[in-house]
This record gives sequence, structure tokens and C-alpha cells, in this order.
Amino acid sequence: MRCRAVTDRLAALISLGCSKNLADSEDLVTALRSTGFALTKELGAADLVLVNTCSFIEGAKQESIDHILSAAEGRKDGAKLFVAGCLTERYLGDLAKEFPEVDQWVVFKDYDRFPAVLRKHFRDLPQHRLRHDQRSQLTPPHFAYLKIAEGCDNTCNFCAIPLFRGKHKSRPQEQLVAQAKVYAERGVREINLISQHLDYWGQDLYGERRLPELVRAVAAAAPDAWIRLHYCYPNDFSDELITAMAETPNVVRYVDMPIQHASDRTLAVMGRRTTRARIEERLAAIRTAMPDVVLRSTFIVGFPGERDDDFAELLDFIGKQKLDAAGCFTYSDEDGTTAFKMPDKIPAEVALERQRRFMTKQQRIHRDRAKRWVGRELEVLVDSQRDFETFTTRHYGQAHEVDGATLVSAQALTIGSRVRVRVTGRTGYDLVAETV
Repeated sequence: MRCRAVTDRLAALISLGCSKNLADSEDLVTALRSTGFALTKELGAADLVLVNTCSFIEGAKQESIDHILSAAEGRKDGAKLFVAGCLTERYLGDLAKEFPEVDQWVVFKDYDRFPAVLRKHFRDLPQHRLRHDQRSQLTPPHFAYLKIAEGCDNTCNFCAIPLFRGKHKSRPQEQLVAQAKVYAERGVREINLISQHLDYWGQDLYGERRLPELVRAVAAAAPDAWIRLHYCYPNDFSDELITAMAETPNVVRYVDMPIQHASDRTLAVMGRRTTRARIEERLAAIRTAMPDVVLRSTFIVGFPGERDDDFAELLDFIGKQKLDAAGCFTYSDEDGTTAFKMPDKIPAEVALERQRRFMTKQQRIHRDRAKRWVGRELEVLVDSQRDFETFTTRHYGQAHEVDGATLVSAQALTIGSRVRVRVTGRTGYDLVAETV
């Protein structure tokens, strides 16, 4: 009988949650491959099933638990089940009692020593790295996420992330620039800079916030790639950052700013450390420097104590600011947060009605804003083929799996290429275009 080679080991990955969690999954997969594992999509064929969980809101927690149960049931006999991610970090004590079928709970401090964790369960793994592969990439080849920091120093009263992700910890600039160069060498055409608090980057390492410098350096390291920024807070969006974005050609004119509310009273109760006037001043400065900028945001309604006049001020804000895109979520009680203990909770039906009113108004704004694209020629990035003669693409103002897309009619386009199109119309949240 042939002895099984170490490189025959197979691992199946289930990665849940946000792009930052996917970046963690890429680190874990890199470690798996360094010890001889290969990835498989077949759960029943894997020697190891790794579930990277999310626990941001209640729905995400339940989805994570459902996947743990499915993985435990669907794995083959003798296969190991590892569970990592935010759910593990946040509720390890309770989870370990409730799910004895899990072989290893992987907490954040285990990530840097993941090969050693693996060797505890797979004794035949080599004691040294088999190869020195570059970091694994789980996104399609033409775009990538570059996680520039971990954790968050904000103390927003509704958010549990600092409770389990910890304080903000920046990655050194030289590491980030080196990774950007690797992506450029692979032919990546879009690099998304991500973290919980993007514009705080550098404060802990260098004693000052250096995101503008990093943006310029990453853009220079990958000159043929779009550079996109996610999650820049209004109170920290500096003039220097605006200038860096405006002056760097391959940094897309796209701002993803989680504003959350526009009532000063509600912002203060949320612990947001900003005001409506400050937000509006920053938006005006961004638009002045980049008249073609696309602005998107997220908001929360139904926060404890939110009054009718607070919500009316929010509606007034979105009506005047006319953001290109906005998501609206009802407040979710998260244990451990300051808001969890707050009085004056808003009834669910009131919060849902406010969400409906918000989105109805924002949808009208979105339709009006979308009209500006019709008739224009744009460069788009080809993401996938939708059907026989339709391709899903994105222009600079459309982030992957966040915004709508641009549907292009063509007989043949190369996935990952950038092409010129003319926008001919719109359908729902998507634009319709033809090649030029």
C-alpha cells in the first residue's frame, strides 16, 4: 500500500463576514499551504474543515453557528473541525461547552502560530515550511484586499468590534508596500485598502496618522491598479488625505464614509465624536477637491433614545447631501456594548418604519444621481460574464459586492481587463452600457 504523502492533505474553508475577515482567511490559508495542505471545495473530501466566523450582529452569529453545525455533520469520518474568527474570540467559553464536536477553537493570537496549531492535530506535518509562497489570495485574480490595520480605538457605543478585535494596530508601511508590489506583479487591477478605521493608520507606529503617505506609496507600487479606500471616518478625513486622493491618478475618486447619523444629539449618544456641521464641512471639502467623487455611507436608525426630530434631521441631511449610495440598518443590541445597557430602546416596528422611510427617500436620490452617468464614456473593470452576451463590470464609483454594477453588452471581454464603455441607461441599482 502506498504511504500517503503529506501534500495529499486537503482543507476546506468556509469564510464568513466582511472583507477584513476574508483577509484573515487568506493568512490562514497561506499557513495551511505552508504545511502541505491544499484547498478543496468538497467538504466531504477534506481532512480539515476550517470555519472563519463573524459575530458583528445577531444574524451573522446565527449564520456562523449554522455553518459550524453543517460542517460538523458534513465532514468525513476522522476529519478535524477548526473554528476561527470573531465568534470564537467573543464567545469562546460558551461555544466550547456547546460544541464539543469542534476539535480546535482558533483565537486571534493563534493566527501567527497557526502551523504549530495544525501540527498538534496532524502529527505527520513537516516541522518546517515546505515552501515560501507569497500570501494566498482568495478573491478573483484581478482584485485584492490589503488589510492595513487590525482593531479600532473608536468607542462607538453600538459597536462590539473593539471588545474582541482590540485596539488599533497598524501594519508597517514597508510590509504593505511590498504586498502591493506582489499584487501588481500578479496582475491585480484593483487593490482595496481596508481596516476598521482606515484614516487612523500610523498613529500607533509613528506617533501620527500617515494614511496620505501610505496611499501615495501603495499607488506608486501598483501604478496599473485602481486603489480604493474603505471606511474613512468623517472626523478624521484630513485635508492631506483629500489632497493625496485628488493628486494620485490611480486612486479612485470614491469615498466610503460610515456617517451613521446626522442629529448631533444622536451622534453624541452614539459616541461618534463628530457633528453634522463637521460632516458637512468634510463632504464639501471632498467635493471641492474631487468634483467627480462618488460618495457612499451607512446609517443606523432606531438607536436608543432616537426621537422623531432626530430622525427628521437625518432625512433632511440625506435630502440635502444627495449621497450616491447609502445603506440603512436598524439598531442591533450587542451584548458588551455601552448601548446594550442604555434605556429608551426604540420598538422594532418603529425602527423598521424609519428604515423604510429612509430607504424610500434614498432610492429616489440614487435614481437621480444615477442619471448623471447616462451618455458618458467610462473605463470599467470586467468582473465576470453574466450570460452569453452580457458582462458584469464596475466603474470607479462601484465597489465590489458593495455597490451596483455596470452591465455591458459585448460578445467577448477579458475578465480582469479594463475597457471603455458608453452608459446607455440604468436598471435598478445597475447601469447598462455598451463597448466603445
